[in-house]
Order: sequence, then C-alpha cells, then structure tokens
Amino acid sequence: LESANDWVREICVNKGFSFSDFLSAAEKIKKMGFRVKCYLLLKPPFLSEMEAILDTLESIERVAGISDVISINLTNIQKGTLLEKLWERGLYRPPWLWSAVEILKRAKEDVVLICDPVAGGKIRGPHNCGRCDREFVSALKLFSATQDKSVLDLNCECRVLWEKYLEIEDLSRIPPF
Repeated sequence: LESANDWVREICVNKGFSFSDFLSAAEKIKKMGFRVKCYLLLKPPFLSEMEAILDTLESIERVAGISDVISINLTNIQKGTLLEKLWERGLYRPPWLWSAVEILKRAKEDVVLICDPVAGGKIRGPHNCGRCDREFVSALKLFSATQDKSVLDLNCECRVLWEKYLEIEDLSRIPPF
C-alpha cells in the first residue's frame, strides 16, 4: 500500500491504485479466510520528515481495522533510482530512526506493528547520528518481535538535532543538514 493517502501514493510513489482499491481487495482476502499484511513506506520522496511521520500515523489509523499486521518500511536509497539522484543533489535524506521510534510509540495499541530497517545505520539507509544507530535498529527489531513499547525508550544527544531538523525542513522544503 505504502500510504493510505491517494496523493502520496500517486505522486510520490507512483503506485497505480487507490486506497479504495486496496480496501476492496483486503476485504475480499479477509472473506476468504486469509490474513492481511499491509506495508507502509516511511518517507517516500517529496515528503518532509514531519509530513512522512504524519502520513504514516494517519495510514496506520486508516488500515488498522483491515490489516492483521502493519509493516513500517523505512526508505533506503537504491542505485539507479530517482531517489538516488535526489539524494546525490542534497534534496533527500533517508528517514531518521528517531522518526520510526516516534511512530511506533504514538501508534494505536491494538494493532501489530513491525519494523525492520533495511540498511539501518548506513548513509543510504535510515540513520541517526551514527553513535546510536545500532541501538535503535536493535530496539526496532525487538519491538517488532515483542510489541513492547518500553524497548523504544531510547536516548541520544542527537534527539535535539532530529527535533530541529523536523522544524527547519518544513520551512526550507529541502534537508537542512
């Protein structure tokens, strides 16, 4: 699915189907006795970090009733893609691991959420400051296995930097640092 927002799916992801198409297909799958796993994309191109956080939280709310499991997939930069070109020009930064933690902490309690940050801690993948990345990736994986939000009570000095980033990026529309 990537996002429950039709504009995000059409413009940012080029997905090719509507949210109502997804709901219709998911309902048919459920009626046949199968489970539904929904994949959401954290920080597709053209969204700021804060917009991506809010889009993911809204998408969780909208799919929670039909999905048995929701997987939050953090964007990473693949070679030869538009995203790589944007990143090389300083117009895109992969999501902060702080953002994934924030989403999982704020999301509904009655839904199974998982998050396995591919390339977590690498420059082309979701990352924080570098010092805390390994701890954050481990915590996200542990949360996925246990659904215990207390494992997400993490701390690093870079939280202040992430908070400033959220403020500044929305003003500038490009990654500030």
